[in-house]
Amino acid sequence: MKKKISMLILYLFLSGAIYNLWTLRPVEILYVNSDGYGTINLVVDHLPWTDRDKIDWYLAHRESINTQYPLLPEVWHRYYITGIGDGFTNYESSPHEDLRCFPAISNEKYCVIKDHLLVVDEDVNEKTRFYVSDAEVEYQLTPEGHIEFVPHPESLME
Repeated sequence: MKKKISMLILYLFLSGAIYNLWTLRPVEILYVNSDGYGTINLVVDHLPWTDRDKIDWYLAHRESINTQYPLLPEVWHRYYITGIGDGFTNYESSPHEDLRCFPAISNEKYCVIKDHLLVVDEDVNEKTRFYVSDAEVEYQLTPEGHIEFVPHPESLME
């Protein structure tokens, strides 16, 4: 019995360690597309697991993204951070999927399935908003730099 418990504890420990190593690895930006006006699409290999870590990753990289891919000042900006999923694809390979395509990629597979891991809206006159699409949750950045949860009106009715 002690051996089974020891093996279970070892298995749980190793599973936790592997999970942490997997999720703590650096996020790699695989492709960036900017319309030069108000929208940037970033394709990443993964994002951190928690909503807070996803938002923290964006905030840590916001300045470098804005420097490398400048948008017009004084207009509303939207950033789509999309997961690569199973890799780049095309309409022939994925005819029934909702795809975001990047014609600037000179390859027959130049689309990704729209799997938005995080959508960020920034406006100079309003608070920055973060939409975590896999959980359908919304947060906003306060003027003090704190992240606060924004309840949806339908969730207030319950």
